[in-house]
Amino acid sequence: MIRSIYRHRPAVRLLPLAALLAASLLIFTSCRYPESTPAVSEPEEITEPEKVPDPTETAAQTEPPETVPAQTAPSADRTAEEIYLMHGELTPVNYDSPALLPRTEDAGQSYVDNITFLCDSPFYWLKLYGLLSDGYDTTQIWTGPEGTMTLGFLRGFRILDPVDNELRTISETAALRRPPMMLITVGINGVALWDEEEFKAEYVWLIDEIRQASPDTEILLQSILPIAPTYAHWGMITNASITAANAWILEVAEECGLHYLDTFSVLVGEDGNIRPELVRDDGLHANDEGLKLALEYIRTHAYITAEESGDGSGS
Repeated sequence: MIRSIYRHRPAVRLLPLAALLAASLLIFTSCRYPESTPAVSEPEEITEPEKVPDPTETAAQTEPPETVPAQTAPSADRTAEEIYLMHGELTPVNYDSPALLPRTEDAGQSYVDNITFLCDSPFYWLKLYGLLSDGYDTTQIWTGPEGTMTLGFLRGFRILDPVDNELRTISETAALRRPPMMLITVGINGVALWDEEEFKAEYVWLIDEIRQASPDTEILLQSILPIAPTYAHWGMITNASITAANAWILEVAEECGLHYLDTFSVLVGEDGNIRPELVRDDGLHANDEGLKLALEYIRTHAYITAEESGDGSGS
């Protein structure tokens, strides 16, 4: 099993400057939504004059209306708030964002089994560690054939369809497989390559591609996980730049009407870096314990639809 892990060990590829300069100019566009049908105005209804109450009727004859207890919205999970306050270089989470998923009851393994992970190398290790229900043979991991992919270079990029091991574009795979729920967890490579406008534009493009290919797929966005200063390219990518990018991802979730998982906060330590016991020796990838914590966070910050919640509001 150990040989299998290292034979398939993914590597983060930082693209050379020439490839960056060759990238086409990106234009930020808003998320696309189905066109709404123009409302047809109804003819004005003729109403009768309001009836004047009979002065002989007393207030005692009228029963007071029944009061319904107000529903309290779930509060944001502020687990790492103090860590952000201690480290001014980190961009704090916007805990008031409507896109941020709050804590819920543990949704269980069946909830995780329903998720397709469109990911780069950090979450590819879910497959290598066998942490999903079908272990190494899982079909829940969508990524490039080398176990990673780079935000900003996904137009025309072909991922490995895990069902039949064929190479297809993301939109082709989504149209063919129609996953019920997709968690997008990409961007660690893009942190070193793109500014805010370009980074957001790539995320919006990716969301639009999936929405057009598989309109019924519920899409969730997730933060990039923290890393350690021992990472070989520390400086090009730091937790300061990662939290800035995470804030951009949260803003894209708001813009596109999606929900966001703050998994960064469950792995970060008091020094503002990933906790040492949760990271591999490369300083970049979370180990099996770190990924188990991330999966637990996903289960306990579940996306619940209005039908499932029973109150018509959803989460």
